[in-house]
Amino acid sequence: MLKLGFIGVGAMGRSHVDLFHCQSNGRATATAICSRNPDNIAKAKEFAPDVEVFDNESALINSDVDGVVVSSPNHTHVALTREIVAADKHLFLEKACGITMAECDELVALNKQTEKVILIGHELRYSAFFQKMKSLVDAGEIGRLRMVWTKEFRGPLQPKSGDWIQNKTMSGGLMVDKNCHHFDMMNWWAGGRPTRVSAFGALAVNRVIEGNNQVNDHSTVSYQYDNGVLGSLQVCLFARDFPHEDLEMGIVGEEGVLQSKTSTVEILQWKRGKDEGEPIVHRVEAKAGVGWGGHLGFAEIHDAFLDAALEGKPHLTGVDDCIDGTRLAIAAEASVNSGIVVQL
Repeated sequence: MLKLGFIGVGAMGRSHVDLFHCQSNGRATATAICSRNPDNIAKAKEFAPDVEVFDNESALINSDVDGVVVSSPNHTHVALTREIVAADKHLFLEKACGITMAECDELVALNKQTEKVILIGHELRYSAFFQKMKSLVDAGEIGRLRMVWTKEFRGPLQPKSGDWIQNKTMSGGLMVDKNCHHFDMMNWWAGGRPTRVSAFGALAVNRVIEGNNQVNDHSTVSYQYDNGVLGSLQVCLFARDFPHEDLEMGIVGEEGVLQSKTSTVEILQWKRGKDEGEPIVHRVEAKAGVGWGGHLGFAEIHDAFLDAALEGKPHLTGVDDCIDGTRLAIAAEASVNSGIVVQL
């Protein structure tokens, strides 16, 4: 059994406590949490009544835990990783991998210094739904890849403690916090590394905090991979509200197109020159996420972390696997701010 400590027990952190402590079939137990919010502590104790409560992250990291689950604001991720690696503990690190390129570089270096598991919380890779899209690509169903895209037209970001998610000095910006998920998926499907990006964005509707650090609420991004595949992302936070929003992701090959329909857990496929307008529909049985956000793959990623930490099994979201998703998001934010094409 893996003894786990949890840094950050807001809505996301409590979902991790639930999955690991209550739903892991006895393979993990929550022994410690770190929080300074009495309400969050009380809610976390509803899942794990006997946890020891810390108000200091370093004290938890150096306590009698085997691993640490980090769900704190993005700007703390790399500094906490530094301490966790020094303490020789396993780490489940929520995305993003950092909020600057220098932090991403440090995370890569820290990962090389430890033999413990560092798993990044990009749960979408673990869903049977998105894995099916990957398998169709790998099987050559749409031929050689040429383009990938994401369109996320949704409502505003969910509130976080102290509105840190709205402050780009803490979150890294909208795309670093939110769309690093989608960049990661597109990187996985495309099989290349992003090389340059051009992006535009602005704040139009969702003013939450005062000052210049409020994150943007809509952006559009175009970018290129080293294998020639082109990518794009559009995100807007003042479109259709949950549960009416729908995430659209797609892949274009020389012989066809794949498009996700996440609201019905279906993949639509068109074969170039062989269809009469109606797509082939792939219906996938995939678990909805437990707790925060209901993300596909959320339950499965916890099993993957335990398999890796307890049994040494490989997983899909190591630092080297996922770092480019965060780097691409950081570069996109930099392009919005500078008005220039950013080279990666």
